[in-house]
Amino acid sequence: MDVSELAANIQHKGYCIVEDVIPANEVDDVRLQVVAAQQAHHAEAEAELAKTRARGHRIGVPGVGLLKQVLNATQCFAPYLADERILAIAESFFGDFVRISCTDCVINHPGTERGYWHADWPYNATNSTHVKAPYPDVMMHLASIWMLTDFTPENGGTFVLPGSHLQPNNPAAGGMDGVDQDAPHADEKQALGSAGSVLLYDSRLWHSVAPNQSNAARAALVVRYAPWWLNLTPTMRGTPDHERMVLETGGKNYDAIPIRREVFDGLPENVKPLYRHWVAA
Repeated sequence: MDVSELAANIQHKGYCIVEDVIPANEVDDVRLQVVAAQQAHHAEAEAELAKTRARGHRIGVPGVGLLKQVLNATQCFAPYLADERILAIAESFFGDFVRISCTDCVINHPGTERGYWHADWPYNATNSTHVKAPYPDVMMHLASIWMLTDFTPENGGTFVLPGSHLQPNNPAAGGMDGVDQDAPHADEKQALGSAGSVLLYDSRLWHSVAPNQSNAARAALVVRYAPWWLNLTPTMRGTPDHERMVLETGGKNYDAIPIRREVFDGLPENVKPLYRHWVAA
């Protein structure tokens, strides 16, 4: 499909799959480096999650390894972040000056269980900073899951609910009449694709971690694209907004670590504009 067709799928269904963003002859090496980076930082990442759970917040799914701002640990995937199709889709919704607001990795290990239905920031009401329902009918954030392994029914291709991005609320915080946030939905689909493909979706879309019933880990990158007008400072550790809205409230948030200066300086020139708002002082 061309860019207009892909964008139309996001507009009507809430998501699309962009194929071959990372070339087939490169994706194995990217996966190995990303997984190695996550494993090297696994203990500290788990400690951060434990602190949040100790405050009574539901976060993540046991069995999923996480590394926030994986770009600080490896830049092997950086050349693909400015993929012409993905940026063209983002700009078709947001206009010029698109930015990247999240660069994490997630490793779903064998035995990972089903997660709960939710939408991503800024719509997830379990976060300290979120848009209150009912939502205006406008996309504020474009999320993506980069498949570093094939996404299959067995290893946990992400559950999505087509059309749910048009709902004025989502089940993350519970309390929606007739919706069980932990239960399967009759209309759910799995996002399936070959390694190197990217699931691109409106952040309002309801989605959920799917069980990994295979004997191998399912590796992915989580990258989000934001318009220039969306205030990202509450998501950035070290900013006054993050301190006021997250730390002082004892809440949880979708948040991230700034990019180190030397990492930014080494990025491809066409990728730097996506990150220049987010470089450590």
